[in-house]
Amino acid sequence: MKISQLSFALALAVASATAHSDADPTALAAESLGRLAKAEAISVDIAIAEEAVLSQGLKIRTLREGSVVLSRAKGFKFSRSGALLKQQVAYDGNNVYGIGDKAKVFVSVPISGTNDEVMDVLTKEAGAYLPGRDLFYKDVAEELLAEVQEAHYLGIAPVAGAACHYVVFRGPDVDWHLWINESDMLPSKYLITSKWMAGAPEFEMTFSNWNLNPSINDQTFVLSAPEGYAQAKFIDMQPTH
Repeated sequence: MKISQLSFALALAVASATAHSDADPTALAAESLGRLAKAEAISVDIAIAEEAVLSQGLKIRTLREGSVVLSRAKGFKFSRSGALLKQQVAYDGNNVYGIGDKAKVFVSVPISGTNDEVMDVLTKEAGAYLPGRDLFYKDVAEELLAEVQEAHYLGIAPVAGAACHYVVFRGPDVDWHLWINESDMLPSKYLITSKWMAGAPEFEMTFSNWNLNPSINDQTFVLSAPEGYAQAKFIDMQPTH
């Protein structure tokens, strides 16, 4: 690169940083997460990178793909697949379902409640796994920002070719990062660092194809047992390393 070109590029970078120097990270996160909270229905594709620290200190990272479909009135469905698993977890307002294709198991349990209540029961009591559920609660902004101890705006950063506001928040147990698409203010990437766990493992989700008005019908969240699948519990769907 010629000196003149380099100077021009540096000038653009400085101008961009100066233009956003007064940006409020909490307000940006609240606006982005508020768009999700106000949506009556949501669908999005996700790419998941999740780290774990083994007993001998070796850190591993698993890569998975998935999707989320949610209706505030009718239920939700979380899907994910990778080398160790392929599964779906859904709630249709009357029952929760689970399909674990690797283990060939099916779960069906009657339950009622709001999406938020059922997600809590599934993850805290039933052993189900709903990737990125933090972002799909009705009061997502209030919950995520409630225990923030520090908030930082780190400028514009690219995610999948799109310019994004990069904001970082420190909490008592985890730090979390959010990249917000500058054009539509929807999350492009979400990262959590468990800073007090050995090795500080990270959980990262990258989002694509957001739709805040997807087509949803009465069968969207109903799952049926594939032929030959055994009845099981949600814990039986989890992979064994």
